[in-house]
Amino acid sequence: MILSILVSDKNIEELRRVFLISSSCSGFCLVFFLIYDLFSHGVRSPYMTFLFAWPLVLCVIPCGLILMIRALPGPSLISSLLWNTGAAAVTVSSLLRGIFEIAGNSSVYQQVLMNAGCFLLLAGFIMYAAGILIRKYI
Repeated sequence: MILSILVSDKNIEELRRVFLISSSCSGFCLVFFLIYDLFSHGVRSPYMTFLFAWPLVLCVIPCGLILMIRALPGPSLISSLLWNTGAAAVTVSSLLRGIFEIAGNSSVYQQVLMNAGCFLLLAGFIMYAAGILIRKYI
């Protein structure tokens, strides 16, 4: 019961808030890429080009699906925090990787951030799935 909550009014508002913030973040990343591309002297990086896709795919689409399909249970607070933090870490890591590639440089800390983000995404998904299974069988 604690790990997963049905989509209630409070949960719907939280999902809408995450949906709007993630949509705004995705739009900001797209505008950031377009402005950065003007000053990159024609050097491009796929990590910078598709920077907007991380918040879109990891947050906007899942929140939209949960809001549209009411049969899906909403995430618990901890799984939501883990997932959103992981999505933010992956997005920032992609931004740094794009900047480093365009500058012709690299950093080990960017890869550490990407790995931490993927770990948080996995932990958030496991918590969400565990909550569904616990509620279904208990």
